[in-house]
Formats: sequence, C-alpha cells, structure tokens
Amino acid sequence: MQPLRSNEPGQAPNTKTLALQRRRLLQAAGALLAAPAAGSLLIPVARAAEVPQVAPALGDWVWIEPSGQVVIGVSQCEVGQGIHTGLPQVLADELDADWARVAVRFVTGRDAYRNDAGEMPFQQFVGASMSMNYFYERMRLAGAQARDVLLRAGAARLGVRPSQCTTRASRVLHPATQRSVGYGEIVADASRLPLAARPRMKSVSEQGLIGRNLRRVDTPAKVDGSAVFGIDVEVPGMLIGAVRMAPSVTGRIVRIRNEEAVRARPGVHAIVRTTQWPDSDPCTVVVVADSYWIAKQAADALDIEFDAGAAAGVDSDRIHAQFVAGLSDDKAVVARSMGKPRELLAAGRVITADYHSPYITHATMEPLAATVHVRDGEVETWGPYQGQDFLRTELGKACGVPADKVIVHTTLLGGSFGRKYMPDFALHAAAASKAVGRPVKVIRSREDDIRHSYYRPGASGRLSAVLGPDGMPAALHARIAGQSLYGAIHPAKMAAAGGWDETMVESIYDLIYGVPNLLVDAVDVKQPIPLSYLRSVGTTSSVFFLESFISELAHAAGMDDCQYRRRLLAGQPLALGVLDAAARAARWEQPAPAGLHRAMTFNVYTGRGESFQTFVALVMELRVLDGRVRLERAVCAIDAGRVVNPGLVRANVEGGIGFALTNTFKSRLSFDKGAVQQGNFHDYPLLQLSEMPRVEVVLLDSDRPPQGCGEVALGPTAPAVATAMFHATGRRFRSMPLPQDIPVTGSPAHPLFS
Repeated sequence: MQPLRSNEPGQAPNTKTLALQRRRLLQAAGALLAAPAAGSLLIPVARAAEVPQVAPALGDWVWIEPSGQVVIGVSQCEVGQGIHTGLPQVLADELDADWARVAVRFVTGRDAYRNDAGEMPFQQFVGASMSMNYFYERMRLAGAQARDVLLRAGAARLGVRPSQCTTRASRVLHPATQRSVGYGEIVADASRLPLAARPRMKSVSEQGLIGRNLRRVDTPAKVDGSAVFGIDVEVPGMLIGAVRMAPSVTGRIVRIRNEEAVRARPGVHAIVRTTQWPDSDPCTVVVVADSYWIAKQAADALDIEFDAGAAAGVDSDRIHAQFVAGLSDDKAVVARSMGKPRELLAAGRVITADYHSPYITHATMEPLAATVHVRDGEVETWGPYQGQDFLRTELGKACGVPADKVIVHTTLLGGSFGRKYMPDFALHAAAASKAVGRPVKVIRSREDDIRHSYYRPGASGRLSAVLGPDGMPAALHARIAGQSLYGAIHPAKMAAAGGWDETMVESIYDLIYGVPNLLVDAVDVKQPIPLSYLRSVGTTSSVFFLESFISELAHAAGMDDCQYRRRLLAGQPLALGVLDAAARAARWEQPAPAGLHRAMTFNVYTGRGESFQTFVALVMELRVLDGRVRLERAVCAIDAGRVVNPGLVRANVEGGIGFALTNTFKSRLSFDKGAVQQGNFHDYPLLQLSEMPRVEVVLLDSDRPPQGCGEVALGPTAPAVATAMFHATGRRFRSMPLPQDIPVTGSPAHPLFS
C-alpha cells in the first residue's frame, strides 16, 4: 500500500531508511533487549505507525481503522520538545481513546494545521514556545467533536438514545444493558455525521489523560533506529550533494579555476553555483556526485576565488567596540519611559554596570540535510523542516511553481532551536536537482553549518539605578546596544514600533518589577551578519543583563536575592508563587553548607504578542574547587499554566537549563574579515554531561490554560551562575561566556562594582 502524499493529512514520507551501520547497531541492540527473558516486563506505549490510506476521517485530526486503532494527526513538527506526545494526549483525552492503541502522525496542507502564533504570518510552523498554548483548545475541540459523532453512531448501532450512552477506552457503552461497541466498528457510520460546532467538552474532573506523565511516543523509534531524520532519507535515483561556501558571510564567487578538472572526476555529476538565501549573488557551490564522500572530496578540491563583500572589514574586536560605543550614543531610541528616571539618575548616587554577550549559533546535533526533486511543474522535498508553508513558498519561487505544487515531507528534526525554519539548505538541494534532473540530497558538514548560519546577535547593556532609602530602585535606566534582530529580518515591524526592537529589550521594556521611574532605550548597531531566531531569542542576553543587575542591587541594599525580588514583586501572586516554591525546594532559609554558593533569579517569559506568560524562578548552587567552577544543583520552579504532561515540561526545563549552560560557559563566535572562525565542537564546544548540575523542577498547580515552556528556563540561568560565582569569589562576571576556571582572589566582601 502506498503512503499518502505529504500535502494530504495523515501522510507518511515516501522514503526508505538508509542501511546505515548506526541503524543496524541500534536495531540489533533493540532485538536483544526485546528477546524473551525470565521475569521480563514489556510495557505497551503509544507508537507511531503508518497511517492507513483508507482509514475513515473524523474531521481534520482523527482517523480510526476498523481494527480500532486511533490515528491522531499533529501539525507541529517534533523538534525534541515532546509535542507529538503532548498534543495527542489532549485530543485522546477528549476522545476517550484507548491510549495503548493510539498512533501519531505528522499532518500538513490544511488551514486547520496553520497558525499565526508569535505574530507570524498565518502558516504551518513551530516556534515561539506556542504549540501547546495555541493548539490546546483546538485539540480538545477536535477530540470532543469526534467523540460526539462516535457516541451518536454507537447509540444508533445499539438502538438507544445517545444520552443513555457513555464512552471509555475507544468504546461506546450502554451502562443499563452492559452492551458496548468499539470505535472501529462504527467509524464508517460516524464519518457520515456532521461534526457539532460546540460539542460537550469534558470538565477537569472527567479528564483522565491530561495531567498524566505518559511516555513519549517518539522514543521507541529513536532507540531502535527506525526513526527517520533528514540525513536518513533515500529516494530512488537520488544523488548526493556537498557544499563549498564563501568564507565571508557576505562573500561571493569570483571564479573557479579548476572546475573542468574536478567535474571530470569519477562519480561527479555536476558543479552547481547557487546563492545563500535571501541573497542573490552566487556564493555557494554544490558538487553533485554518487556519494557524499566523492562530493565532499571534490568540493574541497575546488580552487575558488571569493570576494569577501561588505563584511570584509568585520572582526570581533571591532564589533565589540561598536557595541560599547553604542552604550554612550545620544541617539538611542526610547522603548519605554515611565516617571522621571532622567532627573532622579542625574541627582542621585548612581550604580552602573556594563554587560556583554557574544554572537552564538544553534549548533544542532544533526547538521543540515535536505532532499529535493524538481520535476516538471512540481517540487517534492524531504527533510527536517520547522516551517512547512514558508518552505513551500520559497521553493515555489525558486523553482517557478505554485506553492501548492511543492510537496513537503517532514522528518524528525535532530534539533533545530529555530535554525531549520530557514529554507537555505533546501534551496541548495533544489538548485542541484534542477541542474541534474534527479533528486538530490545535500548534506552540510558541521563546519558549513556553523560558519554559514543565521545567528543570534551579540549585545552590550548598560544598566544604571538610584536606590531609595529602603534600598529599592527608585529609578532605573537600561540601554542595550547591538545588532537588531528585527532590524535584519523584520525592519517594517521595527519601524512600526517606533524604531526599536522588542527582542533586544525583552523582559526589560515590559519590566514586571515595581520600579516607579524607568527608562529603557536601544541602539541598533548595523552589521552585515545574517540573523534569525535562536531558542529564547533576546532573553539570553537581556535577562542576563537585567537579573545580574538586580542581584547587584540586592547586594548593595544588603538583602539576599529572594528577599529583594519578593519586595520588587509585591502584589504579583504568580511571580511570588514561583519565588517561594523555588526557595522552599532549595531550602533557601537555611544556611548553605560550607563552600556551597547559591543565587536566585527570576523571569516572566512573555510569548510574542502577549500570547502567554510563564513564571520562572531559578536557584543555582555551585562550588569553586581547585580554581574551577563545579555546578552542584539547579532548582527551577515554573508556573506554565495547566500541565498536560509533567514529564514533558520537566524535560523542557532540564534541557533548557543545559542549553543555557552551554551558552553561559562555552558559546562564542568570533569573526575575522567577515568569516566565522569556529567550525566544530572542538572550538565551539557543548557542555559536557560531567559539567551538568543536578536539576530539580518544581511544577506549580495552575488553573490557567497551558502556557509555553520550551524556552523559558534559559534566560535566568546565566545570571544565576554569575551571581553565585560572585558569592564564591568576590568578583563580578558580566560578560558571557563566563570563565569556568577562576582562581579565588577575593571574598564576598570585595568591592561591589568594578
């Protein structure tokens, strides 16, 4: 049976898994684990399965086989956040489906699967921690609609009124006579009934799956090697492409001196010049060959003359100097002004500190890989795509076909953090496919990936405050200088806001702390460096600046981190709730053991367009042993609204803290003559498992709808580490990445401001 095309709901990619050694190893290990053994226990979990082509549909999201298997569609790609478990869990609860017989499939191509989350154009995509927040009610409604038609069809089959029946575990039951009928037996009848616009929805007390820690449905395939990622795709007649790109981020090809000789190599089919989206100057060469090794060797052998372009004079020292100069720029654009901050700051004793953060990149575990087949009037593509409709549009424009003639198959993403929303790697594969008339899979090396990405910009911040007699900030001025993300990718939106970029001043311009006189402004320091979204967007910098400074003010006022923030958040019950929960879990009121140093930070993560608010408090504990920082424990309390699956939220928080700690200690890109100097994990390292602290996550009960949780723990992490390091050493650490090797040279009584 052929799978459905991916522009139809309920489809599976028309691909074969490559016969890779790592797959064979995983599959062999899985077979050993599954072998019968005395006392073995096999626990059934919901598994992904092929969606049957003939399964009757109940709306846009539910298909049920005659056997009774329930297939639930998910429009949000699985980026590792667990959404292919969480959203089906919501729908299955309202449907009263038997979870052990639920299969989950990615669906695409209908308006029902699109959203405008994060103030983005209406499209199908994942981002901004919005999937659960945006689709929670939509999934509940879909489940309730399907349950309603099944209940009516079941009642008709049993010859009774619908009001006399109930549903449970994928069956319609008539309690009075103890008769029942399975969903699979009546789905054909149910599919002919109209869906109710407002079916009865379950009350909280009736829900049986929401709130449970169900196992992830994508884990078994990842363990046994059957999961398909972008690099695993194989289609008939496929060739492989490797890229060679201009070193400078604005470079272009002048000429290839040995093109004919390289083209004559055995196994090489074509040498294709193309661009790096959205630029129009050729800057990339794709060598198309029979295998990746042949293509990569040929690409490396090319003798290419490049011109560095507009970024020729760009280097890290110059960028940093420009950002620092921006902190004194008298043309800063005001994002928010409240009260009389200038007057108070001019008249009082001012406490000032400067902070800095570097450019960083996504460094996804699976580098970019995309397969594209350009045919007459149609394009088909397979890969790890975070934005299906955006990709359709861009591939359609590049190949001269309507967007609805672009067929998109989405694999697992192998990590993305925002990177795989960009269409550049698929466009390279499309250019190669057009040149050879066959499907081509283009695989980037990690060096290509790191040196030719769309980065999170660096920034510098200067925060100044005057404290009142009570030690609390009477006035605060925050200025952020850096390359603006919106200035690079949404200039019209930035202009409409008055010339300032909300991502530069996140959690500062909309400050939740009770500061009566506030000035927040920003300076856009133009750079020719490509930018895009990266997990937590601006808060990685802005919350590091803000929370580090708040902790410095607390120290100046003679208060601890928690006490100071409680006073600043007076009258904010949700904020106080996470502070108190984190303090209790960390035993904040008890003296820390000798040699253990800790700090507390806070943030309210506001979804783009004020779509949600998640409250986070974080306590970080560390020691400095033999001059090296050793992280002991992180305690994170989070109020993310109603928790659908506690395990998924905990995993997002734990993973977010690990991601943030890599940024805190490791991540920094440097530029020379417009070229990124790092290339792989030896010079752009990740946090090691041995460096990771124990993480304890406290989930607060809430009657609010589910809020976002994928990015919310990142911002508070670095300032908590920096402040705990101050308590350990007496030295302030105001520039990321923070040093891990810090010989103790002072004491906590060291002068506060350097």
